[in-house]
Amino acid sequence: MASDNYESFIAFRHLSDRRTTFLSAITTIAIVGVFLGVMALTSVVAITGGFQRAFQDRVLGINSHILAIRYGLDFHNYREMQSKLESVSGVEATSPFILHEMIASNEGNTSGVLVKGIEPGTLSEVSDLPKYAQQPGAVEELTYDRFPADGQKATPQLLIGDTFADDLDLETGDRLRVTSPLKNLDPGKWSSGEQKPAHQTFRVAGIYASGFHEYDSRLVLTDYRALQDFFGQGDVVTGIDVRVEEVFEVDRISASFEEILPTETFRILDWRELNHNLFTSLSLQRAVLSILFCFIVLVASFNIVCTLIMLVLDKKKDIAILKAMGATQWGIMKIFIYQGLMIGAIGTVTGLLGGLGIAWLVKMTSFGLDPSIYMIDHLPVDIRPLEFLAVGVVAMLICFLATLGPSYWASRLNPIEGLRYEG
Repeated sequence: MASDNYESFIAFRHLSDRRTTFLSAITTIAIVGVFLGVMALTSVVAITGGFQRAFQDRVLGINSHILAIRYGLDFHNYREMQSKLESVSGVEATSPFILHEMIASNEGNTSGVLVKGIEPGTLSEVSDLPKYAQQPGAVEELTYDRFPADGQKATPQLLIGDTFADDLDLETGDRLRVTSPLKNLDPGKWSSGEQKPAHQTFRVAGIYASGFHEYDSRLVLTDYRALQDFFGQGDVVTGIDVRVEEVFEVDRISASFEEILPTETFRILDWRELNHNLFTSLSLQRAVLSILFCFIVLVASFNIVCTLIMLVLDKKKDIAILKAMGATQWGIMKIFIYQGLMIGAIGTVTGLLGGLGIAWLVKMTSFGLDPSIYMIDHLPVDIRPLEFLAVGVVAMLICFLATLGPSYWASRLNPIEGLRYEG
């Protein structure tokens, strides 16, 4: 052929030929099929990615990135250990903590709680939880003086989640009774006599709302010195919270911690280990949904196959004339490959725009969720250009593969057969 670009020109002319109404309808159906498949896939990718991102942000926001926990109840030298951990490259800050499972009650309402003793002055350096407090300065109010100059100890303070506050009908300033099944957790002070549960009245200093039901319904915070007093312990803690500069470098930093902290007395846990089941299930769910919705694009690609087959049958004479004029088999193949790719490109581009529109609509609209089921209170969306680009590439690859069969068949047609019944 005289022109090197005749394939694309002819492909466009075939698709834009309005004289073949039936073929135009089939082409439209093929484009709509690809459009719906790509739009569904991009929407699923954005929403499942949003769930994954929301959970990660909540977990990393409320918790520290690494926990260094000592076995037993004799962690006295935690200040020395903090200095050693802070000397590790990549560590941003550390803070001591105490954890205890307890029972909280208020006017006949009871609930199991996880009481975390924190150091109010350094909590904001290892956690974003102070940002979720509804009352400014609520974390600072938790500060507890274990040895006051006048000997009069103040009532210890608590910071509680909004779901927990609703469950026990609590407001800022209310009193809350907290009970532990053991009066003293130090084995050296256990006796064969009866041990009554220890209890302490706390005052609610503030309420936080992280949007993560698992924490808002169970986690309450107080000054770690108040818990030391509560259990009659000395200056001991459960472990050390650590915040790092890069959350995905926790493996390297944890390995450095193991060189500082004896593995027989300390356990190092990073944020991925602490939430392994959650993030594994989210990743698996996202992968499965993406594969399933890829099948929608795959099914839509069969419309492209049908369209090209109908085009080949309709254009037998044209194919015969092109071959008689010197068109090669590869040239004929390219004509129909271009036609399939044009259909796929239109469907893919419009599908990406449609998926982006749906994702934006969901993001702008407050779709409420039941936090007791989904652990978050809204439908999250995470729009990532690279993921949308990947969806487009996959869709175009599927469309390209769908064109190969009909295109090869068209290239193998005998020109004589194409002209045999033309009078």
